[in-house]
Amino acid sequence: MNDMSVYREAFMEELADQLERIEQDLLELEQQVTEPLVQSIFRAAHTIKGSSAAMEFGEMKQLTHEMEHLLDMVRGRRLEVDDALVELLFQSLDLLKKLRDQYAHNGPYADIARMVTALGRFARGDRESAGPAALPELTPEQSMAAENMLHSGLRLLTVQIRFAEECPMKGARFYLIADKIAGSIGPVAMTEPLLPTGSQQDDSIYGTVRLLVGTLMDAERVVAELSEETDVRDVQAAEYKQLASPSSVAATDAASGARTESAAGEQPEEEATYLPVKEPQPVAAEERQRQGAQTIRVSVERLEQLMNLVGELLIDQTSLAELKRTASQRYPNEEFTERLSDVSDHMVRIVGELHESIMKARMLPIEHLFNRFPRMVRDLSRNLGKDIELVLDGTETELDRTLIEEIGDPLIHLVRNALDHGIEAPEARSAKGKPERGRVRLNSFHEDNQVVITVEDDGGGIRPDTIRQSAVRKGLLTEELAGRLTEQEAIHLIFQPGFSTASAVSEISGRGVGMDIVRNQIERLNGLISIRSVPDEGTCFTIRLPLTLAIITGLMVKVCGREYVVPMNNVSEIVRIPRESVQKVQGNDVIMIRNEIIPLVRLQEVLGYPAPSAVGKNVSVVIIALLDKKVALAVDETLGNQEIVIKTLPPMLGKMEHVAGATILGNGRVALILEAGYFVKLRGKRHGL
Repeated sequence: MNDMSVYREAFMEELADQLERIEQDLLELEQQVTEPLVQSIFRAAHTIKGSSAAMEFGEMKQLTHEMEHLLDMVRGRRLEVDDALVELLFQSLDLLKKLRDQYAHNGPYADIARMVTALGRFARGDRESAGPAALPELTPEQSMAAENMLHSGLRLLTVQIRFAEECPMKGARFYLIADKIAGSIGPVAMTEPLLPTGSQQDDSIYGTVRLLVGTLMDAERVVAELSEETDVRDVQAAEYKQLASPSSVAATDAASGARTESAAGEQPEEEATYLPVKEPQPVAAEERQRQGAQTIRVSVERLEQLMNLVGELLIDQTSLAELKRTASQRYPNEEFTERLSDVSDHMVRIVGELHESIMKARMLPIEHLFNRFPRMVRDLSRNLGKDIELVLDGTETELDRTLIEEIGDPLIHLVRNALDHGIEAPEARSAKGKPERGRVRLNSFHEDNQVVITVEDDGGGIRPDTIRQSAVRKGLLTEELAGRLTEQEAIHLIFQPGFSTASAVSEISGRGVGMDIVRNQIERLNGLISIRSVPDEGTCFTIRLPLTLAIITGLMVKVCGREYVVPMNNVSEIVRIPRESVQKVQGNDVIMIRNEIIPLVRLQEVLGYPAPSAVGKNVSVVIIALLDKKVALAVDETLGNQEIVIKTLPPMLGKMEHVAGATILGNGRVALILEAGYFVKLRGKRHGL
């Protein structure tokens, strides 16, 4: 067998693109059937079939072959698109994704026999459920256990369980359900795959599981018992019998007139003997030119290395600018100084252009992230019995690929919250005079030097009074302090760890459950999240993120002779106030800016420096904002903005909550980057918030 490992990466990249195209097209096909959509899905399945055959990936080739046959029947007007066909294609797509993940881990691969049989039966017009897929051949020990169950009067059932795609720990859920079956339904003779062990790492193989169970219950009763379990999407049960192997199934289908082929080889498309095939329409020249843009694939590691080198150049550029200033002071009007100035200015321009180019190379349209959600919204809204429309705007907005990967989980949590607890049930919406169909809107756009992402729903909103009562009941706040909170401050309490107003725990989400994790993950990305909510009108979460995590704009400040960096995306304003303007409230320093009381934190005290022997008449203050909270940092001097390269601190230094990282200045010294979130939390502790 030829070594295909050299083509593996290219195959996986192409496969990801084709699977994403199939999913997007199926979602559109479900709303409106058009010939271009059918052609697009057919072409994608045909491409996957050809590439998987070239990679000797028989399971994927056979499955896409059957999908292609169904789609070709639609193209030939021999089959109509309906909900049953779309659902079957979605199930096939899920199995293709599972096979892809298993291929990435070198197997083992899921059993495709049931899905291949279901596709073949659908093509023949037989839409009855095929029942659970065949179990593998039993070992002698398993056969003996099954015979003992029969001798003791139990019936043997093959039970197949399909877990919801969003189930976070399928292996653990399988283990718990198998334990319940053994305790309340009957002994288990075998499981496929094997139950997870402590060393089991690949959770993807447990999407669909099968068990051989001895029980006194009939199949319908077992299905009813297990369908109530959390994260279970589908349960099938049937009397156990040794079904035909996949190759036998294929042969049976061939005898029935379905188009089949062996896993070892494939006849050329033109040699097919079933009804005439209409080949995919040629792509128009304009479309081909658009699709064939002059692009190449570059590994992420190379881009990371280029970004690191640009960061080093930025540091050298700052050093050169420092040398230019020194030379200009010592040797004014010298030819050497003028030449150095010219070189420095030219380097600033070139490094700036190089930085911008590398940044653009790392950017991806946020569409790559948003495309995850239509399928998720479709499935969850069906499970919840709600009619929900998903609107995607600003998909062309570009964001650093690292941020796209990191922000995915918080967005998934926010969208699931909106579906589960934001959007009301259809009858509740009708009672309020709202349309039964709810709406969730994802939007993104650039603002200043940031990317803004909003998750908005037109649901029931968040009620501040309910939040206050829940906070007092849970002991998070006293009644007096809760009464002093503004509506916005009350709403933002949902970011407190463990806070929830849900009356019951939902298996999908709970408004407030895990919201502290969402906030922490966004803040870890140097981002901000805020909430705007109106009861009975809806809720909008707004996330603000930097364009990249590698290089940021920082405000340089000086404290006791040392330089520190405050990220500019956290800086609200910079002011100088008379020292006598600093007041005391409950023993803590505060300042008043435009009738707003803002807590004052003296950086010199937090950083452990001794009090200065001499002080000036005015205080330089940097006001930073996080969510709806502000805190004023008293510094000795502000030095201006600067592009800085973020360097992570080594683990040996331990955890320093007030430090987000470090950077190297033009003079070669190291400056610490301050963590804005720490000072806001410090403000909250001092003022009881």
